[in-house]
Amino acid sequence: MARPPLELETWGRVRRTTIDGKPTAFAYYRDADGVTRLMQRQGKTAAESERNLVRALKARLARASDEITGASTVSELAQKWIDSRARLAEGSIRTYRNAIKHIDRGLGSVRLQEATVPKLDRFVMAVATSSGHGTAATVHVVLRGMFTLAARHGAVRPNPMADVPKPERPKRTRRAAAPDLEVVRGIRTRFEQWDAGTEPRPENDRRRRLARASTLLDTTDMIIGTGMRTGELLALQWDAVDLATHRVVVRRTIAQDRDERFFVQDFTKTDAGYRELELPTEVVEMLMRRRVASYTEFVFPSAVGTFRHPNNYRTTWRAALAGTPYAGITPKSFRKTVATVIRDELGIEAAKDQLGHEDKKTTEAHYADEVHRGPASALVLSKLFT
Repeated sequence: MARPPLELETWGRVRRTTIDGKPTAFAYYRDADGVTRLMQRQGKTAAESERNLVRALKARLARASDEITGASTVSELAQKWIDSRARLAEGSIRTYRNAIKHIDRGLGSVRLQEATVPKLDRFVMAVATSSGHGTAATVHVVLRGMFTLAARHGAVRPNPMADVPKPERPKRTRRAAAPDLEVVRGIRTRFEQWDAGTEPRPENDRRRRLARASTLLDTTDMIIGTGMRTGELLALQWDAVDLATHRVVVRRTIAQDRDERFFVQDFTKTDAGYRELELPTEVVEMLMRRRVASYTEFVFPSAVGTFRHPNNYRTTWRAALAGTPYAGITPKSFRKTVATVIRDELGIEAAKDQLGHEDKKTTEAHYADEVHRGPASALVLSKLFT
């Protein structure tokens, strides 16, 4: 009967000999491709040659199978995990890489076999204390994914992150209310003046009053009329606008790559972000005016016809509102106004679809202005006055 082959990615008995007067150790190993091969190593002593051989065999077989073992470090696992997520959007990859920087600093040299539940739990809590709940939550997501990969490779049993709770969210404070209609009108007036260069100035300001290429009023009207995200707004191209049917398709956004450079991403932040929206008449009239004067594929381009960078846009926005009662209000604030108005008129599901959210809980928790309405009790309470 033929001798059974070695187990895949293992080696057989280590033997010692002498070759050219040098202590040598050798063994047969079965490689990842199923082929049995011979490996030998030498050393100053027979024991050293055997240690050198075992070390080389481990390295060869681990490399051949790209194996993750209990002896792998957390940093090595993090790299393998992020490599396996290559199909994610660039923005998500960048977010995860930032989380891995925290993980590398705090756990990078820890072996997987040393990564216990208490150790991981203490680390996540430490990140929450030093960097905030949001960062700690992302770190928790990344660690959970990493150790799920390690468990699939048999490097950890069981997955220690399965017993590490998510970091607790701090007690929620009352968020800023969405700008009401009076504030919206006030900001529109301010932006109209800013674009024209006619905003109020101190009496001693003798600078020439020139129109600016900021287009803050037009972009704000687009946000008010659609609830689009800033990235979606600045990535908007004319091929997505149908002025005849008063419709716009949101299909692109501005994103950052792994080197933090901005680019136009040909898909939206989420699947729900890809949506068709009806345009108010006022927005259609504004777009018609811009279409006539258009010189580029972008609806709201930079001065040289390329897409406008979100950071530059927000800087201009802040400069225009500085020193006014509206300082601190952001484009996202207007998304909240849109969500609140649509929620009140058409319901929370309609608000969710308008803003491009996957789940209405996001709309309820962060966008539609929070109102706790009491019961219809006026008639009952009126009895107290009789």
